[in-house]
Amino acid sequence: MIPSSPRRTWIFLGASCLLYFAPDLLLPVTWQQASLYPILSAAYQGGLLLLGFALAPAICRAMVEREIAAGPLRTAVDQALAPLHGLPLPQVVVAEHDLPFILTAGLLPRHCQVYVSSALVGRLSLNGLRFLLARAAVHASLRQRLAALLPVLGFTVLLPNDYGSPATWYATAGFLGLWLLLHWFFELDADRRAARMMGPGASEGLHEVVAATATPLDRLSPRPPLHWRLRAVADGMPTQAR
Repeated sequence: MIPSSPRRTWIFLGASCLLYFAPDLLLPVTWQQASLYPILSAAYQGGLLLLGFALAPAICRAMVEREIAAGPLRTAVDQALAPLHGLPLPQVVVAEHDLPFILTAGLLPRHCQVYVSSALVGRLSLNGLRFLLARAAVHASLRQRLAALLPVLGFTVLLPNDYGSPATWYATAGFLGLWLLLHWFFELDADRRAARMMGPGASEGLHEVVAATATPLDRLSPRPPLHWRLRAVADGMPTQAR
């Protein structure tokens, strides 16, 4: 979900919670006690998650209050996209917002869209913007879409809901540890492939993006350490450009 107006944000959160908990709210208690109910509930939640990923571009577009379709910021995005090659480039929507954010939304690569805020575009030079959009294009690839979807789907469908049991907490902690390793692997892969798409200037672009998106809570971020990311960028650069 992208930052939006309070009204649209609350509507989205309310509708999401209502859909997620609909079986528990609407079905009789006797049905919920049936042995097949946990399986059907997990299947419902998994299907809802898949639908959410598939409809994410439309949901994000509905959250955008004002799209910037012309002007200096839109021109800068188009200029940054022009020299990128190696992967299909998703549609990029520039949303007017004071917070710096970028999000690649969608399930299938050909339907993915990238949403970037005007604040973030305004903070970056053409070089930094090019690296940012190259990473967004990598995130729209099939392997990255699956890396985003499958761990959340596994967490939703496979982990038990009995949080009164210590075994559930151990399983959750182990799952989150494995997810973090997987997340780091694919984030470093995105840096590496973005550097390959961009060529010279990728390291400087990464530094610029990190500075433009820095927050006081960065220490709690699940992103890999910066020196790992710089190493991945260096590994992705063509030999003659290093």
